[in-house]
Amino acid sequence: MFLENKFYKILKEDKQDMSATYRVSILPDCNVYDGHFPGDPVCPGVCNIETIKECAIRLVGKNLRIQSIKQCRLTAIATPTVCPEVNVTVSATPKDNVYIVLATIADEKQTYMEFKGTLG
Repeated sequence: MFLENKFYKILKEDKQDMSATYRVSILPDCNVYDGHFPGDPVCPGVCNIETIKECAIRLVGKNLRIQSIKQCRLTAIATPTVCPEVNVTVSATPKDNVYIVLATIADEKQTYMEFKGTLG
């Protein structure tokens, strides 16, 4: 399931080798907020993880699946009203036919998610 242009929209991409920062807009009209939560929208953690995965796919240029999640910390609550734009920073290190992915979702004020996992 791809969330680009439904849950988020990439505004800017800054790639360097196997790392990139994507400036994304969190789209407040996404239907995920119908159940999470009407009138007080909160970005679901699973949508944040999918956003990171999709940015990793864009970075490496091929389809990836999450193999394992070593760490996933929600460090603050992201909402389309509190942080309408965030940076998704992703690095991917190839290792044995998979990628070790480190990622964060943050804005200028705080970090919302830290992620460490294996995608392949």
